[in-house]
Amino acid sequence: MDPLDVLAFSAHPDDAEIGCGGALALAVHRGLRVAIADLTDGERASRGTRVGRATERAAATRTLGLGERIALGLPDGEIDRSREALARVIDVIRDTRPHTVLAPNGVDRHPDHEAAARLVTEAGFEAGLARVGSGAAHRPARRFSYMSHSPFAPSFVIDISEVWEQKREAVMCYRSQFSPDGGGRATALSGGEFLELLEVRARWFGAMIGARYGEPYLCRGPVPLSSLPDGPRVSATERSSLAYSMW
Repeated sequence: MDPLDVLAFSAHPDDAEIGCGGALALAVHRGLRVAIADLTDGERASRGTRVGRATERAAATRTLGLGERIALGLPDGEIDRSREALARVIDVIRDTRPHTVLAPNGVDRHPDHEAAARLVTEAGFEAGLARVGSGAAHRPARRFSYMSHSPFAPSFVIDISEVWEQKREAVMCYRSQFSPDGGGRATALSGGEFLELLEVRARWFGAMIGARYGEPYLCRGPVPLSSLPDGPRVSATERSSLAYSMW
């Protein structure tokens, strides 16, 4: 397998679409090699079935244009840092050799998201140790955290305005989770309010950078740049039509 440019880890199918679907779509549009690795199949969710969620995951994968989707098969609700779990994530990192890894933030209302963050952090480090496991050692160059439920002050925000509808369509592929007519009993996520919140959040972070929609990320340490940060140069006419910026 050729090395991946971007590999996003998710605790459950739909987490990556929600947290970093915009960045993944943009990367695909740039011609980069992009994939998602789902730690679990989300089999303990209140709505949907394992088979149904697999169908939804395949539809979301096509919507984002991903080259690959990896299922690690860890037990939903029981993500831990056991040697078996670490070995599975290490193998994925070594097999795909990603330059950049995206993962949930380590502080979140969902325990699986926090556990996934710790697992990916440790596996990313150990994957670079030649005497751990099998296969050629590889440590991703960059690791960024995406937002799931709990908010954080971002290290940077990506303008996802041009792919917002694509991201939203990918999230809506998971009808069992987010649609009132998805079947099963109603949950806090299925009534439509969550999708409204997702859009409001994207508009809020977009306003931070003068964009219509934004996607927030957190990283340890400074973001490396080769020059002073500078957005696209626009004419006076174009500038007057830009979205509101809070700064």
